[in-house]
Amino acid sequence: MPVNSFDDYPMSWKPKKELLTAPKYRALADLLADDILTGKLSPHTKLPPQRELADYLDLNLSTVTRAFQHCTQKGLIYGITGRGTFVPPNAAIDISIADEKEEASYIEMGIIKPLDAFNTETFTVMEQVLRRSGISPLDYSYPMGTPYQRAAAQKWLAHFSIDVSQSNIAITAGAQNALAILLLTLFRPGDKIATDHYTYANFIELANLMQIRLVPISGDKEGILPDVLENHCRLQQLNGIYLVPNYHNPTGHIMSQSRKEALAAIIRKYQLLAIEDDIYGFLLEKPTLPLAHFAPDHTCYICSLSKSICSGLRIAYLTFPTRFAADIR
Repeated sequence: MPVNSFDDYPMSWKPKKELLTAPKYRALADLLADDILTGKLSPHTKLPPQRELADYLDLNLSTVTRAFQHCTQKGLIYGITGRGTFVPPNAAIDISIADEKEEASYIEMGIIKPLDAFNTETFTVMEQVLRRSGISPLDYSYPMGTPYQRAAAQKWLAHFSIDVSQSNIAITAGAQNALAILLLTLFRPGDKIATDHYTYANFIELANLMQIRLVPISGDKEGILPDVLENHCRLQQLNGIYLVPNYHNPTGHIMSQSRKEALAAIIRKYQLLAIEDDIYGFLLEKPTLPLAHFAPDHTCYICSLSKSICSGLRIAYLTFPTRFAADIR
């Protein structure tokens, strides 16, 4: 029986006990997922402590813990040590690309879909590459990419004024994979990363899953304002900064070269680790130098082929300072 009386006790979530069929951890996880996905639990809601919920439902603490772990793995909740468990801001948003329903009468603005008109040409080139002797794109022995593949990456990156050795390049399964690698490798739970006030939704989800705090910084039509960023650096310990400098998702702003230089100076001064997500840089009519050019020892640069060549080509190039090579490898 519950230790406490919950008749008039305020709780942010009170699942119905009669719906807890066996196995109870799975039923509890399903109830939590349903209430999040249907909007009954709004974004940023702080869930009751696990012990409190176990007492309310007359369950073992381990049952509640297992249910929470199940939902955490699905990205439906996240925990912050010492603060509690929360519903992430985008947990209930459907971000599926394919939709088997009838074609909608509106323009979908939630997904940035690549142009697939040239996929047939891509297939032809891929066939030619696969027939070349001495090339083994499926070789499992090179998790960072074969020397040939990294040489190709080096040539591609040169178009964006990125000049790094092959040993400072990793080939990943898309830009999101590159972001996950960086957050897992170079940051720790509780670290703080500065971002634009509005930023890439999937980066928010990754940070929540890894218990990394995002600090929104005010900006203008070019993105983050340098003076506001520096004020935050003075007031609190920031560990990194995440930037989408060209055709920012979701605002669409483009950062000038002078803005990049100003931000790079702050990054160097306060020893921040910068993640420059430049998957739309290929769209610039007049390319500018990347942030990585002005703060090469503090910037990890990402560009992807899925938007510029073929949406199904889940390949991204990640460059990094030499001091991070061993960890990333």
